[in-house]
Amino acid sequence: MKKNILNILSLISISLLIMGNVQAQQWKIDDDLKDARLKIPYDETNIDAGKLIYEKSCKACHRDIVIVDKNDRDLPSAPNLGNKEFQTNNTDGEIFCKISHGNGAGMPPFESQISEEQRWQVIAFLRSFSDTWEAPDASAAPVADKADEFNGQIKAISTSYDSKNNSIVAKVEAIDSEGNTVYPKGVKVKISIQRGFGNLPICDGEKTDDNGLVSISLNNLPPDTAGFIKVYAQVGDGVVKSEADLKISDGWKWENPLDGHHLWGTRDKTPIWLLITYLTVTISVLLIIGWAFFQLARIYNLRER
Repeated sequence: MKKNILNILSLISISLLIMGNVQAQQWKIDDDLKDARLKIPYDETNIDAGKLIYEKSCKACHRDIVIVDKNDRDLPSAPNLGNKEFQTNNTDGEIFCKISHGNGAGMPPFESQISEEQRWQVIAFLRSFSDTWEAPDASAAPVADKADEFNGQIKAISTSYDSKNNSIVAKVEAIDSEGNTVYPKGVKVKISIQRGFGNLPICDGEKTDDNGLVSISLNNLPPDTAGFIKVYAQVGDGVVKSEADLKISDGWKWENPLDGHHLWGTRDKTPIWLLITYLTVTISVLLIIGWAFFQLARIYNLRER
């Protein structure tokens, strides 16, 4: 009887857990947002802003967005938000609610982490991967990249160090349709710095100014011991790129903290009495451990006899 009661209680507990888990994974869609359209201009500024937010807050789980017919990723990976089923079956308002409230399981709520405008910007970025979605206002269609609009050819990109502002300056050079050398405005530039475990991006999509320049602050980024940093720069998808070793300081000398005269310093500066004490204690501990194992072996042999 007692066993049957325990089985029934276990079955009820499992059922409640399953029901709770299913309920936890339900999406909360606000009625006033269910059929809402994108509430910000669908332009390049908002798409780029949404991309930066996605890479910071979403990419760790959803990874790179790839356009496919159906979701091609299985748990525990989050869905590929470029799949056409997701793009077609969700309104802008439904996506907004899912970002805001999460589903109580794998998808956390972002309502308190990113602003309302930023959530709409993420949606604008997601919609840029759909070939069937239409912006609420046709006149707000995304503006093409200035680099693509430029009626000429990007020729080169170079980098230099601005010691006054402690910044890296990238300069884009191009040839216009008449064969003249120009420095175009609005070209997207990417810059990264070589570090010990890979390249550190410091600029991802900043646009050139009227003089074809992009300036990025280095903040406190340290150089190598000779005072140099290796800088990689590229335009757009990397067809035009460059690399340069820029000297940003006089360098520095690495000092081994163990080379000083410390209590636990290096070989040549450690007092002899300290070495003798250390070796004596170490050998004594090893002898005690060996004696203990010997006694255990003796006890085991006596038991066997």
